[in-house]
Amino acid sequence: MKFSIRSKLFLLLTGLAAVVLAGVLTSVSHTLTAAISNKITTDFRRSDLTFRREQSLQYTNLRDAADLIGENSTFIANVELDDPDDAYLIVEWLSGLATVDLFIVTNHSGSVLAWLGDPDRHGEDLTHRQSVEFALEGGGDLEEEGPELWHVGDDLFQVASVPIWKGGDTVIGALVLGTRITEVEALQLKGESQTDITFVVDDQLIASTIESLTGTELKRLQQKWMAEVDQVVSSGDTEASPVIEAQFAGNEVFAFISRLGSDIGDTGYYIATVERSLELAILTELQTNIVATAGISLAITIALALVLGRRMSRPIMHLVEGMNQVTSGNLRVSLKPTTRDEIGLLTSTFNDMIVNLRERLQLLKYVGSHTMDMIRDGSEEEVPLGGSRRELAVLFTDIRGFTPYSEKRSPEEVISMLNRYLGFQAEIVPTYGGSIDKFVGDEMMALFIGEDALQRAIDCAVEIQRRVKVEHDTDDVPLDIGVGVNFGPVILGNMGAQNRLDYTAIGAAVNLGARLMQVAAPGQILVPQSLLAGLEEEVPVKELHKIAFKGFSEEMEVAELSWQT
Repeated sequence: MKFSIRSKLFLLLTGLAAVVLAGVLTSVSHTLTAAISNKITTDFRRSDLTFRREQSLQYTNLRDAADLIGENSTFIANVELDDPDDAYLIVEWLSGLATVDLFIVTNHSGSVLAWLGDPDRHGEDLTHRQSVEFALEGGGDLEEEGPELWHVGDDLFQVASVPIWKGGDTVIGALVLGTRITEVEALQLKGESQTDITFVVDDQLIASTIESLTGTELKRLQQKWMAEVDQVVSSGDTEASPVIEAQFAGNEVFAFISRLGSDIGDTGYYIATVERSLELAILTELQTNIVATAGISLAITIALALVLGRRMSRPIMHLVEGMNQVTSGNLRVSLKPTTRDEIGLLTSTFNDMIVNLRERLQLLKYVGSHTMDMIRDGSEEEVPLGGSRRELAVLFTDIRGFTPYSEKRSPEEVISMLNRYLGFQAEIVPTYGGSIDKFVGDEMMALFIGEDALQRAIDCAVEIQRRVKVEHDTDDVPLDIGVGVNFGPVILGNMGAQNRLDYTAIGAAVNLGARLMQVAAPGQILVPQSLLAGLEEEVPVKELHKIAFKGFSEEMEVAELSWQT
């Protein structure tokens, strides 16, 4: 019985149930994924807000403690003495009054008087620290900027710097208090949530709630999301990055990046991540339930669809197999139509298409790349007769001694030799940006268009002569090639009749190139000497010749190029 595609599709409408169920699954998944994404964003923003508040509170406590210490008269007196030993003693004594990890006192010029836990650092200049600089200037508006980050050794500190006043109007130094940011802070920020926290400063891992995290994995994330990291750390505000999906610590995660501290001090940020599988667990469960329900509904439909689908799919798969063979380069494939419906018609059309394609691919071997470019550029229009004026380089080659060689050998030997010599020339020309215009017996004409056309044509000629010498190693009767190269204005276009065209170049420059080839002795490369001055690279000249050419009124100075290595 003959079935049309429409009839078969009608019989297979039961498959619509599967499409509807897939649509429901997709819709539910999309909606729920969007809701989960919004939830993740909200959770991240809430965590970031909580962390900002804790940072602000910690910074306020540091400033309060610093202000309190800075008002101590004994402390002020010791700082005024500008003696490192006295300053260190008072710092050790006062450190018991403030729970801090960093306690530094400088003099009025910004040099360290005392650095708690590191007395050898006295005299170190801290004016490169903005908070210290502002404190020495009286405080300024730095309090509104928020905490400054200091990366000291392998530790990261959140610091507050205040001026040390004498008499309420003279700054005699700066007091810096700081707390270390460690894994404890990361765990506090994580809390009971499934969100992991990683602190980073100057691209160095400081602390993380992910025990297995390594510096290599962190660097891989930084490289992939460099733009997001740069946006966060270079931003003047505390705006966090959008939620991103990434591979981190061996898991697919949702992540966002937010800066640590203010826009002064060392560059720090933290990465909040949550495993994708944890967040999408409810979606996975819902998808499983939908699929299970759909499976029961589809069981009967599949039984019917299998029978009809098999009958319909066989010719289609047969056609697909043929297409795959064409994709792999087999243009000899031919399919036998197995049905009398639209698929059978498609198979016959496919066979006709392959025949036409095979013919056209064969034709491609008979035209140069410049011809293909012209056809491609004007593929939507009728190809016109005529051409346009262009400046280009022409290269002519001729196998010397070809006639005596061919007289003494069978046609098969002659063709084999000719194909070999023309073959390697055809391989060399495109590597220098040239296009083979035509072969005429043992001669070849090639065109070089565009920038450095003459230089590329000369380099191509040199490479051809060097390749000839390589061929001599295996030739019983070595043959040589004479080469002529010229550059100048030509007419490049379609020549001939409307039903038989040749896209080529004509003009005096082409004629001269052919004449140079005709007079070139075996192994010679001849170029008009006047053209060499315009080359960017110096070309070695073996000898200069004065030659009179047919069709040209005056003798011309011609350079024989040296190509021996």
